[in-house]
Amino acid sequence: MTPVSPLWRRLLLFFLIPGIAAISPLLVLPVISRTAGQAGWASAIAGESIGTVASIAIGFGWASIGPALVSMADRERRGELYRESLVVRLLVALIALPVMWVICWIVASPGSELFGALMGLQGALIALSFAWFSAGIGRPASIVFYDSLPRLVIAALCAFAIAHGAPIELYPLAGISVTLVGTALFTRSVLNQFPSPWPRWPELPGLFRSIAPVALNDVGLSVYSSVPTPFVTMTAPPAQAAGFASADKMLKLGQFIPMTLANALQAWIVEARGIGRGRRMRLAMLAHGGIGCIGGAFLATFGAWASRILFGADASSMTPVLIALGFTFAFFSVRTSMTRHVLYPAGQAAAVVRATLIATAAGVPIMVALALWIGPVGAAVGYAVTEGAATLLLWRRCLESLRILDNTQPIVD
Repeated sequence: MTPVSPLWRRLLLFFLIPGIAAISPLLVLPVISRTAGQAGWASAIAGESIGTVASIAIGFGWASIGPALVSMADRERRGELYRESLVVRLLVALIALPVMWVICWIVASPGSELFGALMGLQGALIALSFAWFSAGIGRPASIVFYDSLPRLVIAALCAFAIAHGAPIELYPLAGISVTLVGTALFTRSVLNQFPSPWPRWPELPGLFRSIAPVALNDVGLSVYSSVPTPFVTMTAPPAQAAGFASADKMLKLGQFIPMTLANALQAWIVEARGIGRGRRMRLAMLAHGGIGCIGGAFLATFGAWASRILFGADASSMTPVLIALGFTFAFFSVRTSMTRHVLYPAGQAAAVVRATLIATAAGVPIMVALALWIGPVGAAVGYAVTEGAATLLLWRRCLESLRILDNTQPIVD
């Protein structure tokens, strides 16, 4: 098993990742938002949102359940898990990427089709990332070395080049290159370090079935989180669409924090035995709740000012939109810990899927109706309602899982 490192060091390394992840796009996106114009900027973020849905589909649940599986596996099984994930994700990508490209092209404003589609492709290929595996074995340094730092350097170079006349398509093309090269290098290292057999073709249907509930849940979540920006882009005036795109981008950048915290705490929770594991799960949920409240308040209070500074006055966000998205962020943070730290390890994937599908089925029509009625603010309110429903529907099941864990575990701390 991987040697255990102190929690403070693990947290420090893992939080270096979202710090770099936030800085990287902020080096270049302000340049793009001013260069592409309102319609081009809205098309870019709409394409990115569609690419996120494709990314979740291609990832097929591995980003959510993979860290827990890897953290509890022995060395050979870890190698098998990575190989299985690689085969499954590549097969799904063969179907998902062409569909995503066509949808991005259709949604984009005239003249921005290629840029929007490339932004979608850049987002979709993130599904091939190895971050979930690094989280499971507690080695965040590999994410920094193979992905975060190269992405930071490339973003800075792209910002300079685009500001001096290079086409804006350079940014997504560079991001695609970083993902493919970094993942290829990391994969070669993992295959050598964790030798194990590749899955055989007859085993593939079983692999898809075993993780399908988690994949379905992730797709449901990504659908309702990716509907608002493309829909606003198609229905609202360019200025409002650009402002909503900026707000959505700040929300998505902020969501790196709870996702990274969940990854950092995953192995720490599994290391505990007995009732100590339940205690750590509760502490993790408390930490996520605090992060959610602080981040949501920051987005609501300072988001309009930040969007104006970052993306320019023509793409600045409205405070009512940001208040709604602040609630969205808080619910997202809590739900991330509930599912990854408590419900998935407790074998409650089916319950998570049911809650997500119910929230999506009810929330997306609300989102669309409110957007048509009161514009971007309505889309943001519908987004918050959907995220809140997905979280609250799981609350009782989460508490039950914790009580069951406490009652069945030996008293070992």
